[in-house]
Amino acid sequence: MAKSIMKTKASLYLKQAKEFLDSAEESMMAGRYNVAAFIAIQSLINSNDAFTIYVLGFRASMDHRECLKLHSDAATIIKDPSQKENLRSALDMRSHAGYMGEAISKRDAERLLRSAVVFHEWTKSKLL
Repeated sequence: MAKSIMKTKASLYLKQAKEFLDSAEESMMAGRYNVAAFIAIQSLINSNDAFTIYVLGFRASMDHRECLKLHSDAATIIKDPSQKENLRSALDMRSHAGYMGEAISKRDAERLLRSAVVFHEWTKSKLL
């Protein structure tokens, strides 16, 4: 179930997203692609939490389907669904990057990192 969060807390989630993003970039440079991918996805999730808190006053619980639903609701309100597929794609990769015991390719890690950067910048522009 979605958690009610004061809208003033959105910037804290965005700050945390940036910390994860910075760590993902460091892991990428060190050749730790699974770590880079997983942390990039976490950054994207935190950016989305900032976005949905700012627009709706809610963030998703642990259920990623709820994350997508809240994103869709908030994107409808601001009339900008441009990042919905970016979020869905990243969430689809989360299990693969962190729980399947398989190696993430450099190419996939780079793609996820780019997605997280784009999503973070998009979110930041919405919170201004």
